[in-house]
Amino acid sequence: NSLLRVLYIASLDQLVLTLSLPSNLTCGRAQDRVVMSSAPAASIALHAVIFPTLESLESKDASSAAALQSVRSALETAEANNPGLTHELVDKILDAAQSKGGMDITEQLLRAAASDIDSYQFDAKTPELKALSEKSQALKQILSTIPDEVQNRTSFLGIIRQIAERIKEVLDAVNGVANNNVELLGQHAPAVQQQRKTFVRGSKQFSDTLKKYFKDSRVPVLYQSAHRLINQTNSLLRTVKHALEA
Repeated sequence: NSLLRVLYIASLDQLVLTLSLPSNLTCGRAQDRVVMSSAPAASIALHAVIFPTLESLESKDASSAAALQSVRSALETAEANNPGLTHELVDKILDAAQSKGGMDITEQLLRAAASDIDSYQFDAKTPELKALSEKSQALKQILSTIPDEVQNRTSFLGIIRQIAERIKEVLDAVNGVANNNVELLGQHAPAVQQQRKTFVRGSKQFSDTLKKYFKDSRVPVLYQSAHRLINQTNSLLRTVKHALEA
């Protein structure tokens, strides 16, 4: 994966430098932010790109394990306080590659959205939790196909219908968890409900973006909206995971 190779080459100092930014930093990609409250961070850039890269570094130099773990923890905190920060970091690292015609970072992250990521997986102890896990993965998988399907109008219309169905299934699944797994969620039940509301808003925003896309054909805006919905889905999953493991 070219993205991972570039990040592997990037110095660790660039990561550490980012962590020194103030907590009220306004990132350039504010539209990709997700309201996390006290829940852990949810970011494809962090968990599908940065963390695997750090694991590769650690596997090559075991003596760096403690330092890299500190970096992981700091990045988690930084991303939770400033959603979109890791996306911005990866974008900056890859500026040179993109200036030479490389794929846009949002498109790359969108394509990686269906990857199995431990940070968003939890023990599906009940049928409701299993449904939420499966339906969320199905939604992310279909959203990840947008870059390949967007240029074919007929095919893309079919994808849109599938996305609408998957969104409804995720909402039904999270309602099932909220209504039937209250004891498992414990004191974090309100946080799950808050993430559900955020997901609903994100779904409506994505729908609005689709309507605009058929008028202005702005593909980058469509990618950003799809990426934002994926992060909101992952925020929901991480909040449930956090509740179950508390």
